[in-house]
Parts: sequence; C-alpha cells; structure tokens
Amino acid sequence: MSETARLIDMLKVSNAQRIPYAQSLDLSLLEDPVVVSTKTGNNHYQVIYQAPGTFSEALQFIADRKPLPPPPNAPLGKDLQTRLNFVIATLNKHTVNTIAKAKMAGRLPALSTSDLPTASPTEASATASPARGSAMLNSIFKSVRVPEFKYRWQFWAEKGQQQPPPKTTSTTAGAEEYANRPKPLGEQIVSVKDFYQHFNNIPVESLKLRDSIHLFHLGVKPLWEDPRNTRGGAWYFRISKEQAAQFWHEICLLAVGDVLQGAVETKRASFNDDICGVSYSVRWNAVQVAIWTRDADNEVGKEKLLQTILEKLSAELQPKKDSYWYKAHKEHKGFAGGE
Repeated sequence: MSETARLIDMLKVSNAQRIPYAQSLDLSLLEDPVVVSTKTGNNHYQVIYQAPGTFSEALQFIADRKPLPPPPNAPLGKDLQTRLNFVIATLNKHTVNTIAKAKMAGRLPALSTSDLPTASPTEASATASPARGSAMLNSIFKSVRVPEFKYRWQFWAEKGQQQPPPKTTSTTAGAEEYANRPKPLGEQIVSVKDFYQHFNNIPVESLKLRDSIHLFHLGVKPLWEDPRNTRGGAWYFRISKEQAAQFWHEICLLAVGDVLQGAVETKRASFNDDICGVSYSVRWNAVQVAIWTRDADNEVGKEKLLQTILEKLSAELQPKKDSYWYKAHKEHKGFAGGE
C-alpha cells in the first residue's frame, strides 16, 4: 500500500513539474532538469532534480526507493488534473482488488501481538493442542465408523489330524473328539479392521504338518458334517510353501470382500449356493488351500467360481492346471455325515 502511495505522489510531482512544457500526460517531452531553490535559515542552495520522463521511469524511480522531489508550486491544468485523477483512480482500484484477493487466498500476514499476559491454567486446558501420534489415531478410529462386511466371519484353528475320524453318526468319544478339534480364534469379524487384527496375528508360516487355519462364515463350523456343509464341496489348490502365505492372503480378501460369494450365487428355486469358508492346511511338501461351497451340484456356480479365482489372483500366483480340483465332501473317505 505504501509503494502505491509513493507512485501516486511521484505521478503528481512528475506531471506538475512539466506544466511549463506541456499540458498533457505525455511525459516524454520533459528533458530539462528541474532546478529547485531551497532556503534553510540564512542559507540558500539549489537542488537540481531530473524528474522522470516516462511512466516506466517513474515506476523504476519508486522501485529504487529514491527520495521524492519537492512538490510543485504551480497549479495543475484542468485537462492534466482530469487525466491524472483517472490514473490515480485506476491505481487505487487495482490496489483494493489486490488486497481483497490476497485476503481471500489467506496470504496476508497474521496478526501479531506482544506484551500480553500468559494464559491461565483453565484457558490453556481449553485451548490444548490436538492429539498427535497414537492418540490421534485412536481418536480417528473412535470418530470414523469403519464400513462392515455383508457377512460376519470367524477364524478357526485346527491341530494336525493323524487319522481320519470314525465313519459313524453315533455319539462316540472319537466322533466327539473330531468335532471338537477346530477351535475358534478371537472374536467375530465384521470389518476390514477386525480382519487384519486377526489375520496379522496368525503366523501361517509357522504351522506344523497337517495343522490348519480356517476362515468361515460366522455360525458355520469348518467340518464336512456341519449342517451348512454336508451337501457341499470345495475347490482345492496345491500351492508351494514359498507362495502359500500370499496366496492365502488374496483368497481371504476375495472371501470377505464377497467376490467369491458373487461367483456362486445363482437363481434356483430349490437350493441357493453359498461360500461357506476357506481353509489353509499344511501338507508334506506343499500347502493346500480350499474354498468351501454349500452346493456340490451347482455346476455353473463351481465353474464360475474357478474362473473368478483365476482372474482375480495375482499373475505370479496363478496355479498350474494339474494343481487344483473340486471334490464333494461326501466323496471323502472320512466323511461321517448324511443327507
């Protein structure tokens, strides 16, 4: 703002000094220096001042921060005053617009204060800094509602089974021991946050031979004989131990994300198919990953499920053609269920 005021003063002085030479804004006519007599006390001296001859010179004069020449004694002509007023009004308008834009953009300097009394403890507590680090993350988790899955899930763990379960539907000690072998891990999973809180704490690479981890719909037990599983089967994939952990990760995400469920759903009057769960089982020289379906007779659903899995898996995880197969639960030697 001060620079604009200096420029306006410069225009007034520069044009006023030229009155003897021209009555217009054509500053280029001024070539002679202006001699100004100054009296201070008993001393007289003269100052020779060359006023700017063009508008660009006037701008340069302001940019160099030179002292302003003394104001003229002669009045401005009417025509010159009118034109000069127009220039000054234009500059003032431009300055106001510039300040307004700067305020909107937040580029003006902030208000600074000094010598103010310090805040009282009550005032300080009311204006405390926002939470940072872990406190900030906890605050975000409390305030942001994580979207929930369409279905609820649960992890299960199963220790190695050395022998198949007894093929009987009677309540024997062997059958009970087999039915109680899978143990639930943690709480139900309703969101991606819950999923990774469980998944990241299950070291599948450390499982021993014939140990298994299952991720199933809540309420469905990872047994062939569970009422939701007896009519179903599973796609089995034999995966190298080097790729097994990543393969398992992607299959789990396809399951909780309802990608697998969408592949097997078909409009049938008698029986609708579902994804019951997925399993990770350690074998002698590989890992077996299974995707359980509710209806082993849903041929269209089974083929669509396989194509979906092959399309969604990462390129480096694509299984070989002879490394996967589908098998109904009732075809297993140890199946103890019934229709």
